[in-house]
Amino acid sequence: MTSLAGGLHVLADSGAPEGLDHYPTVVIVHGYVWHGGIFAKLLPLAQPRGARVILLNRKDYPGAAPYTDEERTLLPPAVEQLPTKESEIRSGTEKLEMFMEQRAQELYECLQALVVERRIPPACRTSQDCGIVLVGWSLGACWMTALLSHIARLPVGNVLLSDYIRRVVLYDALACLLGYPYPAQDPYNPFRDSTLTYEERGQVFTKWITSYFSHGETAERFERREALSTPLPTLASMSNEDFASTVHVPPGLPGGSDWTLLHDCLTYGTFTGLRERALFLPAGFISEDVADNTARVDTCADVEIRSVWGDHSVWEVPYAVMMLRQEVNEANKHGKVTRPVSMLCVKGANHFAQWDYPERVLDAFLTDNVDFRS
Repeated sequence: MTSLAGGLHVLADSGAPEGLDHYPTVVIVHGYVWHGGIFAKLLPLAQPRGARVILLNRKDYPGAAPYTDEERTLLPPAVEQLPTKESEIRSGTEKLEMFMEQRAQELYECLQALVVERRIPPACRTSQDCGIVLVGWSLGACWMTALLSHIARLPVGNVLLSDYIRRVVLYDALACLLGYPYPAQDPYNPFRDSTLTYEERGQVFTKWITSYFSHGETAERFERREALSTPLPTLASMSNEDFASTVHVPPGLPGGSDWTLLHDCLTYGTFTGLRERALFLPAGFISEDVADNTARVDTCADVEIRSVWGDHSVWEVPYAVMMLRQEVNEANKHGKVTRPVSMLCVKGANHFAQWDYPERVLDAFLTDNVDFRS
């Protein structure tokens, strides 16, 4: 197990497939409280598919660097309502943007180190058998939008990541994490349920997010609260040893880094800006910070954004997919330029499909067979 540039940590690496010089490398960034260990079942599936799987732990999670005091000062005190003073709103917004830009820089440096130290093959745009498939699950999807949002401004260094990254996957991202506004009808999420204590929110949220739900075809018919009796929540199938090897609670407790970041970004609308800048490409997509025409700029402009999701996840997941599909279709109608977008549904899967259906999830990351492509 190795720590990398940027302070992230390689929790596990399935290794290069035997006998192959060119192969796809799936690099996964975990979500809230559940760290990279929740993807451990993908590791033995990589070699038979001629692929490699690398699990990363973010800062404040096992093996990774802790956030510094200076970094933590960029997270405003967690509130559920915006401050009343414009100066405080502006200050909080700027700090959160800077915090997420730092996370993008860390991930960029980490990927560069992986390419060099682990000899990751570059991408081939015409084939799925090489390059990096970068996956952000749940809250980890915000690391994906942050990276794409800021990548043109980051110092390139010796490795141009656009030569290596073939696809960025937003895996089972909730609508709130992509900054989409909630519908007027019952916008339920236990994490923001003010009728519950913070301790109760954590307990209810854990059961809710690990459960299976049956949804209708429209947002009004998405099931908010009542989970299916079968299958049981993923949590029910996990042993104490499984739980201990996949969960790290401190960042998700009140006052923890992820807890504070999530509250802040939802309150200040940070996730909306990250999604929009990740998805849409300004004309030319040239960094304003490039000092001269000889400097290299890493845009990843032709890198595919893929939404992979389970249709039995919590309602916010199919709602996010619906909103993203609408946004891309509207962009196409009005001639707006986006990165390539594709979508793939893992049928019958919930938010923890990587634990319950690991083969199907890994195939969803790797395949070119999708049900929607812009």
